[in-house]
Amino acid sequence: MNKKIDILGSCVSRDPFAMFDHDYEINSYFARTNIISLASNSMNISIHRISLESNFQKRCVYNDLNKLFFKNVKETEAQVLIIDLLSERLRIMKRGESYFTYSDEFTRSNLVTDLKGKQFVDKTDELWKSSADRFIEEINNSSIEQVIIHKALWKEKYVDKDGIIQSFDNIEEIHSNNEKLEYMYSYLADNIHNACYLEIKGEVLADENHKWGLSPRHYESSYYQKFLHELNNLTQKNKIFS
Repeated sequence: MNKKIDILGSCVSRDPFAMFDHDYEINSYFARTNIISLASNSMNISIHRISLESNFQKRCVYNDLNKLFFKNVKETEAQVLIIDLLSERLRIMKRGESYFTYSDEFTRSNLVTDLKGKQFVDKTDELWKSSADRFIEEINNSSIEQVIIHKALWKEKYVDKDGIIQSFDNIEEIHSNNEKLEYMYSYLADNIHNACYLEIKGEVLADENHKWGLSPRHYESSYYQKFLHELNNLTQKNKIFS
């Protein structure tokens, strides 16, 4: 039996499956998007209108603009959905009645100049909460058996290329983002019916040798190994794939 999972989040939830042996099948992966965008109206943008060399990046922009995550939730064959909220750091734009994510992929596409009438908007608590409520309703009405909230946060320290532990300079930004993330993770976990946490405890640092470069969101390899171990424990405990 294939252990099919969907992922909504960032590389922190996707990378473990490329780094270590496992018996899961990644059914769908939605990246570079966030809750306010997901809960908004589709912009009905053709994928052929998006100019990016990477098909993955093109698909990220396409999925975000057209809000295809909810369609996937209704039709998915995956038993498990893994969610992390590290993309909540990304800014939001509005065009007409639609919100969308101002991702690096979007800025590298032709749409950054082709889409007229767009403007940045503030991500207020009220807007996030109303969007999260719609998101939660869609998840609760889906056939997904288990939602795993991957409680990934920004790290304050990292291991440099010489193996020496260093502190990031933007500590205030890290604290601010983690405070918001704590609230958001709790809100989803408290309101999604079949949700549970996956949290890696103990001191695991960011890593300057990470393949995607130095960032408070790019961790030591031991983190990803622990992630798979905890995922196995959760799915076995809840008898998801039995």
